[in-house]
Amino acid sequence: MSATSVPRPSVGWIGLGAMGSGMATSLVSQGFSVKAFDVWQPSVQAAVKGGAVGCTLPKEAATGVQVLGLMVVNAAQVDDVLFGAGEVAEVPPSFLVTVQQRLDALGKGIGVCDSPVSGGSTRAAQGQLTVMTSGTAKAIETARPVLDALTRQPDGKLSVVGSVVGAASDFKLINQVFCAVQIALASESMAFSAAMGLNPRMTYNLIRTAAGDSFMYVGIVMDEARMLRFLAPLSAAAEQLFTAATGAGMARIDDCFLIRLWKNFGVNIQEETGTAEEESARAKELDVKPVGTPKVLFVGLGAMGAGMAASILKAGIDVVGYDVRPEATARFGGKTTNDPVSAAKGASIAVLVPVTAAQAEDILFAGGVAAAMPENGVIVLCSTIAPSAALKIQASLDKLQRGLKLIDAPVSGGPSRANIGDLAVMASGDDTALAKACSVLQAMATQAGNAVNLHFIPGGVGFGSKMKAVNQLLAGVQLAVAGEALAFARKKGMDLDAVYDVVSSGAASSYVMKDRVPRMRMANAPVFSVTDTFVKDLGIVLSEAKALSVPLWLTSAAHQQFIDAAASGWGQEDDSCVGRLWERYGVRIRDEQ
Repeated sequence: MSATSVPRPSVGWIGLGAMGSGMATSLVSQGFSVKAFDVWQPSVQAAVKGGAVGCTLPKEAATGVQVLGLMVVNAAQVDDVLFGAGEVAEVPPSFLVTVQQRLDALGKGIGVCDSPVSGGSTRAAQGQLTVMTSGTAKAIETARPVLDALTRQPDGKLSVVGSVVGAASDFKLINQVFCAVQIALASESMAFSAAMGLNPRMTYNLIRTAAGDSFMYVGIVMDEARMLRFLAPLSAAAEQLFTAATGAGMARIDDCFLIRLWKNFGVNIQEETGTAEEESARAKELDVKPVGTPKVLFVGLGAMGAGMAASILKAGIDVVGYDVRPEATARFGGKTTNDPVSAAKGASIAVLVPVTAAQAEDILFAGGVAAAMPENGVIVLCSTIAPSAALKIQASLDKLQRGLKLIDAPVSGGPSRANIGDLAVMASGDDTALAKACSVLQAMATQAGNAVNLHFIPGGVGFGSKMKAVNQLLAGVQLAVAGEALAFARKKGMDLDAVYDVVSSGAASSYVMKDRVPRMRMANAPVFSVTDTFVKDLGIVLSEAKALSVPLWLTSAAHQQFIDAAASGWGQEDDSCVGRLWERYGVRIRDEQ
């Protein structure tokens, strides 16, 4: 049933903050009659300019309306508005949003819809929020035209999650475990990016993150967690970060400015001041075109490397594969070698996919691959390593005085995307070397038609690894918080399938959530990415941050979870196993079989 297919009820609206003002004016724009109140009169005046009827008292906004919307800050304000000085509950409307039991005690037949929202102020003004609602069928039916008007397509969604008041707030609580952490995570990752000298807009374009609503929700999450004696390390870290921001005088500004907190630690946060065109030009990646016909030695045919080498072969490029494990070499469908040094003599490009920077150095220098390559050859290193390690490898290549160049090109996407040439590749290095290796990088990134997967990062060797470090920071924290949030939902006795359906379609959604949560629920998850990878990668992130004196609260908390999982013997299991950490406290999110 749409908002336009039934008569529009008259609406009262109390609370005209960043979200509430947008919601009220959106309803007015859709033809609803709205009476609006806020303690801050300039907000009321703005709503009046948008077509609402301004009120000087909460009671006035509630008089004679069929639906009353409350968008105040917390439970104390709700209580005061309805039962205290506001006297809203003393007015006989047919619907109010508050605590059902107290309204029932009034004996006036007031229906209740518990309808927390998500989506931010922009989507509020567009009437495209995600709204979770619960209440009696009659209450929801009465409020439905208003709820539909606030959740229009293409981005809005209304989810009826229960018939008992409070059920929707439970869903919102779990949603805010994600959102509260992701608000903080966005700032933490961008501050880290800025400290490493990356362009913030370029970083955003490459690695898009989720955000939530406002500062207040993390406090609600932690109040509930403490009451239930539930371990919530990432939520606790986020709470401390927001507390620090509030102490720094940021309580009344939009939460997107949380990044300013890192100015206190010497991070140069350069806020954009130019036009959109000027800022986009500054964030532009390198324009690289392929040059020459490469001959490739591919070293490292593991879970990722095998698919990457196969993609290069599929693109028609001459490639010879090698792995230290003979069985892995034998599985490769193209030409292979048991002697990488001899094969290197005829290779213009060497692609390496070792686990660590030390292994890369061993292959290139102790193993003799670098010395065997022709002059002016190119080494493409596709592993996640520290930016400083990439610079060290290039310095060692320079000492050979043979014109060898390193392309720092970490990848992201997992074995399934490696198999079809659909990896995200973040490449940096010498311009001439990038051109020589371009066709090889294209083969690994764009064969599925996603040209946006291939990124050429300006700045030279090390900048690709810097971008990958930001990516791993985001992915690691998002994975860890998924386990924490699901365990919290289970602790509260919620249906995890319903939780996932609601949260994954809202503002808290992320690629990592959608990719990992299904495996997190399995009794025996298949291995796509091992836990030890995040132990290593987040360790790299934290080491780089320490060298830059940049605090990363969330990353540190997430890293401890992965270390805990590895110490429990799960290092070579799928990294979704972090969700099992709460089983020791009697909370199981996996299916039984």
